[in-house]
Amino acid sequence: MKKRRNHLAWIGPLVAFAGAVSYFTFFARFPALRDFPWVNLPLALLGVAASAIAVWRAFARRDEWRGRIVAPLGLGLALAFAGFLVGYVFFLSRALPPPSATSLGLAAAPDLALTDQNGQTVRLTDFRGRKLVLTFYRGYW
Repeated sequence: MKKRRNHLAWIGPLVAFAGAVSYFTFFARFPALRDFPWVNLPLALLGVAASAIAVWRAFARRDEWRGRIVAPLGLGLALAFAGFLVGYVFFLSRALPPPSATSLGLAAAPDLALTDQNGQTVRLTDFRGRKLVLTFYRGYW
């Protein structure tokens, strides 16, 4: 009797990966889905469950299903993706400091005058209305 392919060994980690990656690429833009991953957490857990079923098939019913090497590796990957998502959403993002009162109250940066590399004075008001990135670097050149 020919053994059946254990497709859940591949599908499980792919679903868990899609659940973890789609949080950062799409769902984190929306506050209701950013604070609690209503879509991503069930998707990642579905991937872990599919991988667990693949491991059960591979070891409990050896005569019928294949994948005794791939299924545990897939379960490990699915657990890693789901663990990364849970760790980021529920632990790392909660550890970020809240914005301070001074940064919340600033509507515009105060005027600033510095000299550039050619010795000319450059004011921040010269760039008013344009997007600007300020980089302060302490270099020795």
